[in-house]
Amino acid sequence: MYVSRVEGGAPASVPGFGWYLLAPALAAFGAYGGTVWTVRSWANCPLGNDAGNNVGLLMTLPVVWLCMTLLPLPFQFALRRWPLRGGRAVMWLAPLAAVVALALLYRLGMDWPYHPPGGQCAEGYPLFPFTGKTGPHSTE
Repeated sequence: MYVSRVEGGAPASVPGFGWYLLAPALAAFGAYGGTVWTVRSWANCPLGNDAGNNVGLLMTLPVVWLCMTLLPLPFQFALRRWPLRGGRAVMWLAPLAAVVALALLYRLGMDWPYHPPGGQCAEGYPLFPFTGKTGPHSTE
């Protein structure tokens, strides 16, 4: 891969140090968006949004934000060292794509409510993605 160099020998398409603030900012939007999507999906489930575990869901928000911040940071360091072709646009879109993928993974891990035919939802969302549900796990 050819990267043009400027006078000091640094790659020309490398952004400044403030670029590392992009990961925490994008992670905040990703964590908040995934949490809002989860809350809205579980809103009509008796063990979902209206249950006491909603506090647990909101308490996981900082942990999810931290995970979504720490995972793209090594990616950003690597992009600074070995920039991709396409210049600054690619350098900004790559962390955005990583955080969007993490937000989708977060939402997938929180699962969707199960509505049995002729009955109410009887499942609760996990307190943390991919860790199992808080509800009774049966509709009988």
